[in-house]
Amino acid sequence: MKRLRNLLISLIALVGTSVLPQTAVAELRELRVATLRAGDGAASREGKAIADLNEALAREICLRIASRCTLQHLPFAEIIPAVESGRARIGIGNVLRTPERDTRVLFSQPLWRSSSRLVGSTASIRSFGSEIRLADLRGARLAVEIGTQQYRYLQEVAAAQKLKLIGTNSVEESMALLLQGQADFSLMPVRSAYFLLLDARGDAAFVGPALVDHGLGGSVHVILPKSDGALRQEVDVALDAMRADGTFQRILRRYMPFLAD
Repeated sequence: MKRLRNLLISLIALVGTSVLPQTAVAELRELRVATLRAGDGAASREGKAIADLNEALAREICLRIASRCTLQHLPFAEIIPAVESGRARIGIGNVLRTPERDTRVLFSQPLWRSSSRLVGSTASIRSFGSEIRLADLRGARLAVEIGTQQYRYLQEVAAAQKLKLIGTNSVEESMALLLQGQADFSLMPVRSAYFLLLDARGDAAFVGPALVDHGLGGSVHVILPKSDGALRQEVDVALDAMRADGTFQRILRRYMPFLAD
C-alpha cells in the first residue's frame, strides 16, 4: 500500500487527478481539512485573501499527499478544536504556534513568520524619520487596537518612552486616526497593515523593522491531531517539495505577496 501511495503521489505531481484512472483515484485517502472561513473577523480584502490563501495551500498539500480532501470552512476559533478532537485531520488557518497549543495539536514545519510593524503617517515619518525603531521612539502618539498583543506591549513601555497611547476598537480605526493627523504611528500586525496601506494611497507607510519579540509575532503552521505523526511527516515532505519547485512561493505571491519576500 505504501508503494502504491508513493506511485500515486508521483503521478499526481506530474499530471493531476483529472487524468488518472478512476481505480487510482479511488485509492486516495479521504481527509477532512479545517480551513479558515472567508470573512472571519472582518468582511474585508484581508479576510478574503487569507481565507483564499489557506484554501489554496490546503488543496495543494492534499494533491501532494495523494488524498481526496473535503474542506470545512470554519471560524478561526473552531479550527484547533476540530483538529484536536479528530473531526478534521488537517487544519490550515493561520495558526500561530504557542506552548499552550503545543499540548493540544501537532505542528508542521513553519509556513511563514507573523510579525508586527510600526505604521506612520507621511507627516510623522518626515518628523521622526523613516528609519525610527520602536525602541527608540519618544514623545509620539500611537493609535493601537485595545486588547491586542501590540496594545499590551505598548502599555508596558509607554511610560518609560513617553508615548501617548490612543486605544481604538480596530486596526481600521487606528489607520483612520493616522490619516486624520490625530496619531503619529500605529503598531499593528503586518498582514492587517498591508491591506490598509493599499487604501491609504501613499499617505502612510511602514516604519522600521518587523518585530517578533514580546509576543509581537511568531511562526504560522499547519496543524494535525497529536496522534498523527505519520501524516505530519507527509505534510512536511509536501511542503518541502512545494518550496523546491516554486509552487509555495507562487501561492504566496498570488494572495499575500509580502509573505514571499
